[in-house]
Amino acid sequence: MAKMIQGRTSGYQRSSRRMLVDLEIPAWDERFLSKLDPAHMADLYVRAGAEAVMLPCKNLSGWLFWPMPGGTIHPRIGDRDIVGETTSAARKAGLEVCAYFAALYDNKPFHDHPEWRFVPAQGWGRTETVADRHGHCCPNSADYRDYVAAQIDDLFTRYSFDCAFVDMTFWPGVCVCANCRRRLKETDGLEIPERVDWTDSGWTTFQRRREEWIVEFQTFISERIKQATPGIAVYHNFAPAPHDWRTALPFDTTDAQDFLGADLYGDETEQLLVMKLMRTLSRRQPAEYMTFAPQSFAEHVELKSDEELREHVLSAAAEGVASLFIEALDPLGTVNDDAFEHVGRAFDARKGLDDHEPDLPVEEVALYFSSDSKFGFASQGTFLRDIASADRTYPHLASLRGAAHALQRSQIQFGVVTHRQLDSLDRYKVVVLPNVHRMSAREVDAFRAFVAGGGRLYASGYTSLLESDGTLHDDFMLADVFGASLVEEVPARVAYLRPSTDELVGCCRPQRYLSHRPGDQTLAGGLMRIQATAEAEELAHLTLPYASPAPGHFSAEDWASIHSFPPWHDTGEPALVRHRYGRGLAVYSALPIETGLSEAAGRVFTSLVSDLLGDDRELVVRADPTVRASAFRSPDGRRLRIVLLNHPRRVLDPVTISFAATSTSVVEVVDGRTGLKVPVRRVGDRGEILVEEPFEYLELRATLGDDGRTA
Repeated sequence: MAKMIQGRTSGYQRSSRRMLVDLEIPAWDERFLSKLDPAHMADLYVRAGAEAVMLPCKNLSGWLFWPMPGGTIHPRIGDRDIVGETTSAARKAGLEVCAYFAALYDNKPFHDHPEWRFVPAQGWGRTETVADRHGHCCPNSADYRDYVAAQIDDLFTRYSFDCAFVDMTFWPGVCVCANCRRRLKETDGLEIPERVDWTDSGWTTFQRRREEWIVEFQTFISERIKQATPGIAVYHNFAPAPHDWRTALPFDTTDAQDFLGADLYGDETEQLLVMKLMRTLSRRQPAEYMTFAPQSFAEHVELKSDEELREHVLSAAAEGVASLFIEALDPLGTVNDDAFEHVGRAFDARKGLDDHEPDLPVEEVALYFSSDSKFGFASQGTFLRDIASADRTYPHLASLRGAAHALQRSQIQFGVVTHRQLDSLDRYKVVVLPNVHRMSAREVDAFRAFVAGGGRLYASGYTSLLESDGTLHDDFMLADVFGASLVEEVPARVAYLRPSTDELVGCCRPQRYLSHRPGDQTLAGGLMRIQATAEAEELAHLTLPYASPAPGHFSAEDWASIHSFPPWHDTGEPALVRHRYGRGLAVYSALPIETGLSEAAGRVFTSLVSDLLGDDRELVVRADPTVRASAFRSPDGRRLRIVLLNHPRRVLDPVTISFAATSTSVVEVVDGRTGLKVPVRRVGDRGEILVEEPFEYLELRATLGDDGRTA
């Protein structure tokens, strides 16, 4: 598929403080939207301190808010042109305007045209949840595409927008409609499989097609918008991309978008992981982090606290990502005016933080996010008709989250990469493959070459055992790199890793072991029993509970403690090995210890990564684990920007920052917010800064001479 023509950089993209007020109101009550006042809304956006506004043009109910001839215009707006009124009022207020347009989640055509419908594999059972309010259409319906194209043509030739955001262009589940069946038959000669089977080429082909069809549909919409408004920047909702296989939104979706944006509702670790992922994949910067000002998308009146909103804004600023807050219109068309002042207090925290040129992130470690590994084996062999809703906690993501959490707390600078960055792995000193369930031959070759050329690698669990086409190998495809081979995979309720080196024993204290519970997300129990090569160094060994894998029963002598599975049998088998391969070094852990939530697991994992990094670090930050550090350098290497986030001033202890710079290269370091010079001490070939004053958000800008180490 040819890459989409990229749009111009609009004022909307250059903004960092944005708002969207959802207009998700149906039409059956004549009082709905009776008090909608676009001019007042524009005043509220200004009061909130927004620089740009996303304007709903078509909502998820399928109603239009502009007078399209023959269009499905919302019955409660009468002859009004809400899009025109709001756009005019926003522009008068000095706001950039982005058009919001919904597709696939589209209630009106779903009701009017049953032949366009998405048909879920599990049937049309009701679940009595908010999800039941959505009617879904299938992207493989040619008539539905024509319907959407006509709306796009009218909207984007009638108005001039700075940008366009297309929402909900992903699968809500597995569709088995006639259109999907026809396309799979035409392209691959296959019927839609009845069962989920990640070791079957028919199933993996079907899943690959689902992903391709979504990228194709997104590209179709983006190009149609660009035909109507040449040069406009278009993006789609990226939020489901980290979700499991059911949404089938691959990382290749970036080809259909000028930049990336996502509405996120998880914890700090999720936000950090996805923001870094978007920053890596986005074809233009900044990417956009959206979240609701209320407590959740389902909560209409309870607002997040000042501290929560402020942390959202500062977290995005620290990663160089734009902020967008979402509010929701009341059914009458009114809003809570005070909520906009509430948002404004958060936006105030960002003012003055974006007055710098686009920089390159300083990332010495890369977490690999596998688009092919967004699943767990719990559904293996399950009939499609019995598949439950999407699971956001599959093993690969759990390992990614654990790794991100541990690296952030250790102040190790990391980024998130995908198969799209395989040709530039040498940007990083260390690549982490956290329980990568499926891997293509291209990926295997890239990681092998990375280590052979001098790179450092950490891998765990299933990594390189299952090929993307469904081939299950008898041994790891990267066994030669790991210095370890798979003996067998066996069931295990609990397994233990016992450190064997003084360093790792110290990291593990006060624990003696690290534990892992494979659960049901595995093929054959999830415990990889391995054998190390003679050249590999065994860093930890496997210990099993009494009578493992027996669950224990009151009538059997197969347990050693009535409530738990304590360590019992030290097998002497390696569970963690380090191996030199070519000019590089690899560490493989049979137990994905990075998934562990204990502080001991985090310390062991980050110790392994730190050893792989070595002493020649570009940036070393010594601070409390709750402080978040990030850094950026200019393309010419002459400027270094260091950001510390300590919201809401949780830590008052001194922070030490050490960065690569020769004794003559540092010209000056200033506080980016105040412009005050910051004292720098030179220690050998490094500059060192001591921060002793309390701070919430600190940005330090170092100007380096021509011999700067970062050049």
